[in-house]
Amino acid sequence: MLHNYFLQWPLIARLVGGILPAVERELRGWKSHLKYCPSSFLREQALQSIESKRFHCQGGAAYALLNPAAGLDLLSFINAFQTISDYLDNLCDRLPEWPATVGAAGENAAASKDSCRELGFRNLHLAMQRALEQDGNNSEDYYRYYPYRQDGGYLHCLVRRCQSSLTRLPNHESVQAKTSFLTGLYCDLQVLKHLHPHRREKALQEWFQPYQHRFFSFFWHEFAAAAGSTLGVFALLATASRSDWREEEGTALFDLYFPWICGLHILLDYYIDQAEDRREGDLNFVFYYENTDHCLQRMRFFIEQALQRAVSVQHAHFHRTIIKGLLALYLSDPKIREQGLEKQARGLLETTGEGDTFILYHTCRLLRRCGIL
Repeated sequence: MLHNYFLQWPLIARLVGGILPAVERELRGWKSHLKYCPSSFLREQALQSIESKRFHCQGGAAYALLNPAAGLDLLSFINAFQTISDYLDNLCDRLPEWPATVGAAGENAAASKDSCRELGFRNLHLAMQRALEQDGNNSEDYYRYYPYRQDGGYLHCLVRRCQSSLTRLPNHESVQAKTSFLTGLYCDLQVLKHLHPHRREKALQEWFQPYQHRFFSFFWHEFAAAAGSTLGVFALLATASRSDWREEEGTALFDLYFPWICGLHILLDYYIDQAEDRREGDLNFVFYYENTDHCLQRMRFFIEQALQRAVSVQHAHFHRTIIKGLLALYLSDPKIREQGLEKQARGLLETTGEGDTFILYHTCRLLRRCGIL
């Protein structure tokens, strides 16, 4: 509906005119910090994660629009937290073959490598959990079990930036249990999905079992997808920082984002990466659906449920715009055209039943042509 777009236009103008340039400035600052990184491997992964995944920070930074009064602190936290996430993802993804424990062979060697991976990856991801702690605890050696260690203080500096920004955000303590829970799930997922291909699926299914009674209508890979998004953390912190925050709002917002918006976010991410992941033999959660029709049916279900539930939370228009914006952002990616998925993408856009989704879609296409996205 055009009426919705007229409501959205001020948000888009502020995002493009103020938030996105600020994101670029912050990311340039983090890139300049890497001049002091002694390890060429860590420096390369950090720079690559910033350059190829900056749209993660751009998307997350939209939540700074929820509270202009705390916009700078929200933006600073979101950029640093998302940069940690993207950097650690690269460190888990791009690591050369991990050596087995001395004396191990055959299946024992494979198990040994996975144990080393899990220990190393879990210790790395302590950085994300520390980033949410207001007590300033940042003394761990996050690289203790990782083969590369000298980053010139880069990761500690990112954690410190998160902590200092967080202490200036009003009411962040009221959502700390929820943001810590979501971050814990995220860290679990990152560790398990980077295990050996022969072991990771079983490990992820076993991880899902304690949560299955609560999320009984979900497949294990849909739960895993929802765990892979940081948007719930950003939404909770941004909304809680507002002067009109009501503590009971936290539950409704949490239930909207996890699993609906978070799940949709990561399913879209994997949806556009199908060809690349098939070529590289990488894990992709949409591959676990029975067929393409089943995949599209479930994604439409996520869209419908997210839009419906967004009506009952504070600032419903903003969160509904986020849902439509995710569709517009991911489905305008050139990978859609390269894979011949235009017809499927149009069907997903039409699921919202509102014409402003297509206006957002064409806005994203324009921003891509201009090099802003």
